[in-house]
Amino acid sequence: MTGRPTVAVVGSGVSGLTAGYLLSRSHDVTLYEADDRPGGHAHTHELATSDGGLTHVDTGFIVHNDRTYPNLLRLFGELGVSTQDSEMSMSVRCDGCGLEYAGARGPAGLFPQPSTVARPQYLRMLGEVVRFHRHARRVLEADDAGDVTLGAFLAIGGYSRYFVQHFMIPVVSCVWSAGAAVSTDYPARYLFTFLDHHGMLSLGDSPQWRTVTGGSRSYVDRIVKQLPVVRTATPVRSVLRTPAGVEVRDDADAVAAFDKIVVATHPDQALRLLGDDATPGERNVLGSFSYSHNETWLHHDTSLLPRARRARAAWNYLKPACTASAEAPVLVSYDMNRLMRLTDPDDWVVTLNGAGRVDPDTVVARMRYEHPIYTPESVAAQRRLPELNTPVTAYAGAYHGWGFHEDGCASGVRAARALGVSW
Repeated sequence: MTGRPTVAVVGSGVSGLTAGYLLSRSHDVTLYEADDRPGGHAHTHELATSDGGLTHVDTGFIVHNDRTYPNLLRLFGELGVSTQDSEMSMSVRCDGCGLEYAGARGPAGLFPQPSTVARPQYLRMLGEVVRFHRHARRVLEADDAGDVTLGAFLAIGGYSRYFVQHFMIPVVSCVWSAGAAVSTDYPARYLFTFLDHHGMLSLGDSPQWRTVTGGSRSYVDRIVKQLPVVRTATPVRSVLRTPAGVEVRDDADAVAAFDKIVVATHPDQALRLLGDDATPGERNVLGSFSYSHNETWLHHDTSLLPRARRARAAWNYLKPACTASAEAPVLVSYDMNRLMRLTDPDDWVVTLNGAGRVDPDTVVARMRYEHPIYTPESVAAQRRLPELNTPVTAYAGAYHGWGFHEDGCASGVRAARALGVSW
């Protein structure tokens, strides 16, 4: 017996890892993870290359930046994690009209082929992008902008269908891995706050993006080594608050008692764990969130990237037709050689929802990732999340913010603080 308080952390994504890392300074931490590996979206694959070497490729969390990831950077600094410059650029390829262009790659990316300048709709769209930036900034400066959706904002602003289909939806879909219908339902002001925060509401104001040298698994391994008990491949069946603390029952029906708990799972999973023990507030707030589900493949097939090499970017959005089906899943491919500065001779591509398009013979790994969906209802519920924390129970997850690694890390910091440990 150590005499230190005991705490269970359920979920080993960045939220649970950060909370466990901080709490371990004064608590005995037990980390539960349903998967056979810790890390969640920090998912690094060690792979053989065609020249007989080894490489490491990330397929979930890939990039961060030096401006808007303060908690993650502090964590990396304490852990001694090395990072390197990356490229954050985005392309759009439309198989309906043949348009291909890349943003953040200068004039060569915007006009990758001589014929691009002969597209009047595209040239008008570039002007609309500038107008959109100004319009979105005015919304952020207004005190009474309300909570209109992106779709309503675009309709009120009179933006062309071409702009919506070939710029706006691709931007939102790429960032949040969401289809067209979900993208246009995004709360406009909340979206613009994110875009402004990340330098995406003006030209040339982007922060320097970086990637973890050798893959994000390096930070996961460093934290796991510091935690006394890590139980992977151990799904939690239920969580019960008691007068003495909390009881955690795993899938093998083993029950362990703790003084405190951090629930670092998706909110719907948290409600399933709590069952009848959930309070009305927990049911109301946690029940307001939903997720998109994306089949994700790591492969060598470059046919989904723009055909014009000057239009290829770090993130590559493919439109099968000019007007995308509202319910069609997002189809985006990440050029991992570009993002992670890989120098081996192989092409490494990560594609979301590429079934029927990616050559199956080139697929190296298949994953399924989930991403939070934001609606006016979920954004309102998000503001109430701090109300759920008590001296015994704290919640963490990227859904507490914009759904990115920094948001998960920051929520882990807040969860640890709620249980008495400040950074």
